[in-house]
Amino acid sequence: MRSSLLSFALAAIVTLLVGIGVRMEPYFAGDVRAARALQALSPEPGWWATPISTIPTAPTKYYVMAIAMILAYVLAGWRGLLLAIAAILLDQYGGEASKPIFGRPRPSPDLIRVAGTPRGFTFPSTTLTFACATFGVLAILAARIKRAPARVPILVISVAMIGLSCAARVALGAHWPSDVLLTTLVGMTWLWAAGRACIA
Repeated sequence: MRSSLLSFALAAIVTLLVGIGVRMEPYFAGDVRAARALQALSPEPGWWATPISTIPTAPTKYYVMAIAMILAYVLAGWRGLLLAIAAILLDQYGGEASKPIFGRPRPSPDLIRVAGTPRGFTFPSTTLTFACATFGVLAILAARIKRAPARVPILVISVAMIGLSCAARVALGAHWPSDVLLTTLVGMTWLWAAGRACIA
């Protein structure tokens, strides 16, 4: 019990520190250089980055949610399923709503290449909150349940999808690298704490 409380306390501290940082700075040192470097590796990102970026939109998101919940049940039974449902609900009702708290502006086309006209605030990245709520849950469960069926391919695919989601948003100029990395850090820290508390 004490270990679980410490895990949640650590997640809260990480969230607080990240939140203060992104609230204070529109982007961090190194963001521009890292974004330009990634965009240079993929000068025409639309063919791969756009499909990945649209995963959290309807109707695709419903298929991904269903698959995540089924695999969470396969990996960890009812506890895994409940963890997936809780994470998905938090993402769907809290991800976008939390952006005004931080008020971080989108990347400027004067600094990096921006595809289209992204609107709203940039942190947290709701593409990454969705990735954490689905693929991240599966990664945590696969890492914790050593005897779960197909745990290795599920873990590898889940981590790869989170990484591709990060890269896609930066390649399109919709987010700074710090946006996607810190969103992932916060989301996965809370999932790690929840996994320690409810998954033996």
